[in-house]
Amino acid sequence: MNEAQVTSSHTRPTAPFIMPASCYNATRRVSRGLMSLSAQYIRREQIARPPARKMDKAPIEHTPRAYAYQKSPSSQYILPTDTPEYERLALQHKTLKNMYNDRLILAPIALKAGDKVLDSGTGPGLWICDLATCVPTEVEMVGIDIESRLFPRAPPRNISFRTASVLALPAEWSNTFALIHQRLLLLALEVPQWPVALREMHRVLHPGGWVQLAESTPWHVGTYPGRPCMEKLTALYRAVAEARGLYVDCAYDMKKMLADAGFVDICSESRMQQMGKWAGPSGVAMKTNHVGVLRGIKTPVLQAGGFGIVSSEAEYDALVEGLDREWDEVPGTDKEFIVFWARKPDGKVIAKM
Repeated sequence: MNEAQVTSSHTRPTAPFIMPASCYNATRRVSRGLMSLSAQYIRREQIARPPARKMDKAPIEHTPRAYAYQKSPSSQYILPTDTPEYERLALQHKTLKNMYNDRLILAPIALKAGDKVLDSGTGPGLWICDLATCVPTEVEMVGIDIESRLFPRAPPRNISFRTASVLALPAEWSNTFALIHQRLLLLALEVPQWPVALREMHRVLHPGGWVQLAESTPWHVGTYPGRPCMEKLTALYRAVAEARGLYVDCAYDMKKMLADAGFVDICSESRMQQMGKWAGPSGVAMKTNHVGVLRGIKTPVLQAGGFGIVSSEAEYDALVEGLDREWDEVPGTDKEFIVFWARKPDGKVIAKM
């Protein structure tokens, strides 16, 4: 496994900016340096941030998306599970795959016949169905989600889907999987649930197996002067997440959480994508994806009373439309995604970089 080089281009602004892949065990100082500015910012923001707004205001009347949200009463997930959300997830999968140069697996594993793969929080199974086209058909794959509405109707023969939670995986799965994949559960798992989920993934991996997690870093309140729609919607996004106990800042803490769960050889690769039509087709795709996210969280925001930021459905819709224009007209907005991978110990030593 070789250290990825820092490669950035100032001559092609529409291409994703590539940051280093860093190994936690071998390069702790580098990792801390890479994340220090972000971590310092988060600490400052947490100190300055008021307590999470409670959902104690009267809900704002609006027209919700029909049959859109998860049926599980214990779920705090704030995005819907309907046809528009499937289309957004398909665009997101394509966009992220392009950002990482069509690599579905960054962990250093070559899947072989007899291996088993688990896709946690699979949704419509886009990642795992894509993976099925480039691994041996004898690789057995399982996709799980707490909501089955988006499961594909006719998946490849070596893929099965079942309703299950990463917080309580089947007992019989212990030491089973060669690879576990999970992507963008920052709007699904509450703060204390992350260690539980990581321990469960560690349990069901076989010794020497790999976990691969992808998360994004969030935008921060108070950092978008001259962008009123961005500022308000960032505040709403954070307010509804905090009110539900969700950990939108999980990417900043992921390496430590993985280490605490017992993983070793913890690595990451970060990429940045610019947003808006000024950044070309990839910028338009990323913008469209995030506009879809903000439309998707409208009902949770309005059910919570608008957090003192919006007072009607029309006002919320106007903010989203305004942000769509801001991203096109004001260059400079980008979005960071980080893929982490780590290994369950098996007594073997992996060559360091």
